Amino acid sequence: MIRAPIGSLPKAAVSLAALIPLLSACIALTALPRAVIIDADRNVTVRSVPCSAGGAVLALAADSRQALDPHAIRLLTWNIHKQGDPGWQRDLARFVAGSDLLLLQEATLSGGLSALLEDGGLRWVMASSFQYANIDNGVLTATRTMPLRTCTERAVEPLLRIPKSAVVSWFALAGSTETLAVVNVHAINFSLSLEAYQAQFAALVAALASHEGPIVFAGDFNTWTDARLATVRDAAATLKLAEIPFAEDRRSVFLGHQLDHILVRGLDIVDTEAIPVESSDHNPVRATFRLRERTR
Repeated sequence: MIRAPIGSLPKAAVSLAALIPLLSACIALTALPRAVIIDADRNVTVRSVPCSAGGAVLALAADSRQALDPHAIRLLTWNIHKQGDPGWQRDLARFVAGSDLLLLQEATLSGGLSALLEDGGLRWVMASSFQYANIDNGVLTATRTMPLRTCTERAVEPLLRIPKSAVVSWFALAGSTETLAVVNVHAINFSLSLEAYQAQFAALVAALASHEGPIVFAGDFNTWTDARLATVRDAAATLKLAEIPFAEDRRSVFLGHQLDHILVRGLDIVDTEAIPVESSDHNPVRATFRLRERTR
């Protein structure tokens, strides 16, 4: 078992661990993973659709007429820092306008987030990590096209006991029999060893084990050690994913490591960009893809 030395953990882990009793008193965790979903008619429902439940995958789109353009799939992933920094509404509105798939981490269903997404023509699924003051917080995937299916995963932080979540969705591609699988994950952060981190990625790899089409695997991976990055690379090798490159890499860095990633399979890269912002402690990462033609 690979272990990260305690000295490699952020110093903030020690002080945060001291706050566990206070955090536990303020945060509500549900017994089952909680998915908050808005449909094409703006109806909000709450379901439990864990990917690990063996077939507990929610079908959303009625047919494949709701399909992504395989020649130009515009995706952006961003840890939005709980919408706690000035200017997030302005920046998010800009990103909504230019995205077909918008993957948010540390999203909270307050402060007008839902209305901003919906007014921009996006529908969404949130994997709620926890509720704070009865408001859901977690990972949110917003899309211009309703997914065919979706499921969620939840992993508990070993130290803070506050979960991190992921949304897995499958989309139809216009004119193709293939479907695109999209993973949006906020990876476990504070831990003294790699077991929980490895288990989180292993669960997501398992959710995609039977998927034969293209994949986007993205989000805030919290890869602040070489050992964590090695875990991600092992998962990528299993799924035959490749990390997208950046001509000018402006992704956010912690302890000398980039935290936010986009990995792909079966897609060609049209363009990529990491966008500097002051409205979060993470810079959003954007890419445009097209479906790769299969060789005969």
